[in-house]
Amino acid sequence: LTELMTDEPKAVLDVGCVTGLIPRNLMEFVDRVDGVDFSENMIETAKILPNGNHPGTNWICGPVEEVLLSPPYALITAGQSLHWMDWEVVFPRLKESLTRNGYLAIVGQKNSPMPWDGDRFKKIIPTYSTNQDFVPYNLVEELESRNLFHLRRGRRALSLCRSSKVSTIMSSHSTP
Repeated sequence: LTELMTDEPKAVLDVGCVTGLIPRNLMEFVDRVDGVDFSENMIETAKILPNGNHPGTNWICGPVEEVLLSPPYALITAGQSLHWMDWEVVFPRLKESLTRNGYLAIVGQKNSPMPWDGDRFKKIIPTYSTNQDFVPYNLVEELESRNLFHLRRGRRALSLCRSSKVSTIMSSHSTP
């Protein structure tokens, strides 16, 4: 991710940062990282995990559609969070917050099929889901079709970073 940043300042915004996996692991390579999440519990957990209290990290609690940002950002990252956001509000805002040569990186962690990807799970969705009309979609393709995002470079990586067992457990169990 750091090689995408060619502009100064080397500032990063992570939207939907949850427990700060991306911000905490980029901090050593950039000038500043702002992590935004609407969950106070997630932000508080991010602060106590490794690199969570780094002086160059700014944790912002609230919806990315509304919080006060500190652009410009050479890189904006989004993990598995964009589906929760109002795209028509968020994407113009992110575009305005980027430096001239800045990037929005949509970061995924899916390396292998998940248990809920199989046919068994698909059969129970109609019974238990509150969203009876859900149709699976490819996020990047959907954003491109709405002219909200244009893929410049697709890349697959084996791993963004390695978390300790304690960090992984705390990240998984930080919601109320």
